[in-house]
Amino acid sequence: MTSLPLPQLFDIVPDALVLVDDKGRIVRANGNAERLFGHASGSMVGMEVEALMPTGMRDRHLIHRDRYMASPRVRPMGQSDQSLVGQRADGQQFPVEIALSPIDTEAGRHYLASVRDVSESQRARQMMVRARYDALIARLGQQALESAGHGQVVTTLPRLLAEELPVDVAVLAFKGRDDAPPELMASRHIEREAFADHILRRNWSAFAGAMPADRAVMLTRSQLALLGSTGDTVSSGAGALLRDRDRPIGLLLALSSTPRHFHHDALHLIQSAATLVASMLQRNRTEEQLAHAQRLDAVGQLTGGIAHDFNNLLTVISGSLQLLQEEYGDRPEALQLIDGALHSVKRGAELTSKLLSFARRQALSPRPVVPEPLVHELGIMLQRTLGEAFCLTIECPTVIPPAYVDPTQLETALINLVLNARDAMPDGGEITLHVSECWVRPQEATDLRAGHYIVMHVRDTGMGMSPDVARRAIEPFFTTKPPGRGSGLGLSMVYGFVRQSNGTLRVQSDPGRGTTVSLYLPVARYAPAPGTHEPPIALGSGETVLVVEDDPGVRRIAVAFLRSAGYRTLEAADAESALEAFDDTDEVAVLFSDIMLGSGMSGHALAESLRARSPRIGIVLTTGYDDTSDTARSVEASHVLIRKPYQRDQLLSAVRRAAS
Repeated sequence: MTSLPLPQLFDIVPDALVLVDDKGRIVRANGNAERLFGHASGSMVGMEVEALMPTGMRDRHLIHRDRYMASPRVRPMGQSDQSLVGQRADGQQFPVEIALSPIDTEAGRHYLASVRDVSESQRARQMMVRARYDALIARLGQQALESAGHGQVVTTLPRLLAEELPVDVAVLAFKGRDDAPPELMASRHIEREAFADHILRRNWSAFAGAMPADRAVMLTRSQLALLGSTGDTVSSGAGALLRDRDRPIGLLLALSSTPRHFHHDALHLIQSAATLVASMLQRNRTEEQLAHAQRLDAVGQLTGGIAHDFNNLLTVISGSLQLLQEEYGDRPEALQLIDGALHSVKRGAELTSKLLSFARRQALSPRPVVPEPLVHELGIMLQRTLGEAFCLTIECPTVIPPAYVDPTQLETALINLVLNARDAMPDGGEITLHVSECWVRPQEATDLRAGHYIVMHVRDTGMGMSPDVARRAIEPFFTTKPPGRGSGLGLSMVYGFVRQSNGTLRVQSDPGRGTTVSLYLPVARYAPAPGTHEPPIALGSGETVLVVEDDPGVRRIAVAFLRSAGYRTLEAADAESALEAFDDTDEVAVLFSDIMLGSGMSGHALAESLRARSPRIGIVLTTGYDDTSDTARSVEASHVLIRKPYQRDQLLSAVRRAAS
């Protein structure tokens, strides 16, 4: 214990001195204390010491005062674990540091408080701390710019954050999105698997659901208790969410054995680091999606070009076989060979159709399609195909808007997905076809435009796919099935079809737990029209058809088909020759032209030119490879469009419709 200082010493000490009795009342204050707290000379005597601090802190200070007086000790400045604040007579608040010392006097034990205004020094310390924190974020940002991925920043962030705050341990935990497995990085050794289990699996909602989206916060006692064995030595913690657009995907946590360790600037640093990491993840995901889309587009262009040439070859082969079929109708052995060859041509045409579907170059006939009857009728047929080892469940609301899509291609796509699901479950299992609707908001639009969509999910309980396999699943000719069990074109065909339909395809798979493939299709803006019936095929009556085709073999087949049905024909290898032939006669009733005519005028341009000269001329166009926008133009202009390789009856039916 110390003796009461001399009065002159009490008044010349540079700090504010306040002497308090065992009731907490001020019995003496020097001039520095009166000036610091803004009170008149002599007016502080008799006041309770709590009057010198903000109202909200007074009750808590009473508890601390009673505890200190019960066990008094000398406490130098700077050793309090609290942020200390004084309040002047005019209500202004300011940070202080306080030294305490018990003193025995003739009137009993008193307590001397030496008070120092640390506003300027605290501001200086805060500026230094903020400068260090800003430098850390800048350093991490530079790493993010210089590195190809986010690996370096993610690996070093926990250690750098732990050193800067400083804290006992910093943890960066990713819950993962879609098929990504959970990840966890820490500044020092911890039981990572156990910690990840507590944070990312068992108690995710207690953390992600209770933390705000836009700022770091102190962890509550109940949250600290959920950390498992790692939390046994933790007295305080702070954390921030990692967000990917509309959902949390991880946490950045800082844990300390010191109570109330985290101040405002520390929380700001944690939030800045979490925002930086989340932004990096979003940037990397966007870059991966763009690179994948560009790669698929390049493959699609190559595939479409090959399919065009292949379809011309198939048209010649198919047409020749059909003509031979008529020629050798009385020879069964010849017809058997021809039928076998035609079957192979059909398989080749199906292959090119799948390639064109992936390349988004097939001719679609979209219209409003009500999902409920389509999927239920399809379900009845598929259940018979699947067999008893598989349970197919159809879930579709009876009241749901129609999708704007080609119904035939949609059925083919769903059949492909269900059969893929079957193949993923060699011992049988459950397949669910679930239909719902969703609205994509502008901020959520990545591979989809904002708008209203019908979503068709095909889920299975099969073996699932690894992330690498799932990413490649829609590439043409990629398959994990044994040789002879699949072409690798099923899913790529579905992908091309939905993209050409202004929708998208998403694959979510978890090894050992199954796969879900989701088709997003735009909602139709009008109701389905009543069905129409195809008129019977009629033969020609001598009408003239101008046949324009740059491939001589294909042109000969088309001419032979038309002449065998009673039509007269004019032939041209390009648009310029076709215009000359048209100008030489006024008898042309129908133009039948390939869309792609080499380097000159296209079939579309030729049709428009002839329609301008003769508004009543019928137009039939054909293609083995077409640009989507041009296909749409042909439909809007009421042209008839058929695909290569076409059958004789298809051509004759199209010409009859155009001529009528």
